[in-house]
Amino acid sequence: MALKSFDFKPYNKLTPFEAWIESEGIPIVREFVVPDLRTVELGPWGRLGGKGAWLVLGSANDQSATTPYICEIPPGGRLEPEKHMYEEIIFVLDGMGATEVWIDEGKKRLFEWGPNSLFAPPLNVWHRLVNGSGQKPARFMALTNAPAVFNLYHNVEFVFDNPFSFRDRYAEEPDYFSGKGEQKPGRVWDSNFIADINKLSLHEWKERGPAARNVEIELAHNAIAAHISEGRPCVYRKAHRHGPGAFIFVLEGAGYSLMWPEGGSMKRYDWGAGSLFTPPNRWFHQHFTTSREPVRRLALKGWGQKYPIGGWDLMATGTEEGGDMIEYEDEDPRVRRMYEEELKKVGMTLQMPPAKTRSGSSA
Repeated sequence: MALKSFDFKPYNKLTPFEAWIESEGIPIVREFVVPDLRTVELGPWGRLGGKGAWLVLGSANDQSATTPYICEIPPGGRLEPEKHMYEEIIFVLDGMGATEVWIDEGKKRLFEWGPNSLFAPPLNVWHRLVNGSGQKPARFMALTNAPAVFNLYHNVEFVFDNPFSFRDRYAEEPDYFSGKGEQKPGRVWDSNFIADINKLSLHEWKERGPAARNVEIELAHNAIAAHISEGRPCVYRKAHRHGPGAFIFVLEGAGYSLMWPEGGSMKRYDWGAGSLFTPPNRWFHQHFTTSREPVRRLALKGWGQKYPIGGWDLMATGTEEGGDMIEYEDEDPRVRRMYEEELKKVGMTLQMPPAKTRSGSSA
């Protein structure tokens, strides 16, 4: 891979990461909600040899640590080999193929993937993705923490041509990408490769609301992680907030989200299968299902439980106790009224007990 330097000039208005992705020469999508990742227009990507687009959603503060991209491998084609000092999680949107992984001149490991596969190339290990079909392209989305790495080092050679080998993360184990995994406490599935995320079991999370279910996903000893959550029709989960870097992809179903900064006005965003969006830094957000079938969402995010960065417990602790979750008795009554009205439009009825304030009266 030929390294391409980029002209980063200190004291300008671009971060090193922003300057680098502009030098890549592919489209940069700047939307709050991307309606459908499967139809986003891509451009030729010289560095990787396929087509791609960076997805810079929200403000600069929201993408200071993590940013996703979309890449497409042409029929019968393959991407250029790469290794880098930023972490990456890959989710296959469409198509089938294989990934080769190797350390310098070591033995290549190969594993196959298809739609809804989720995996993470080990940090700073050579890898190359190959399209297994000669008839149709293969498209995937990837979350990276490239912004944090580029903004810290602002040096392309360090990021892409660093000789250090993280043997504590990957030591060429023959079964590393076998698909095996281990269930951990806290609804966590710890693995390196998941052939189909739809086959993962979800677990009850009663602290977040009625019928709340999810599974937390840890991959390849990364700090960045993922989770899958389910939103059933006619019930909704409690609002919460956290730091930047959670990108939510809608696997199936339709609905809307309410988002707002503390003390600010609520904003509504509609989405459906294939949509991608990210809650802004420290904004409360709450998701509502309007389809008759449950909604499934995959969140790729800049933190996990295996190597926590702090604040995890606060997301399931009520604001009255100093946490980042709004209990039903503390939420704005407009939240429930809006959802009840939306359900009526599609012939459904809210299936939750009457809301109560902390005084015990009906809201």
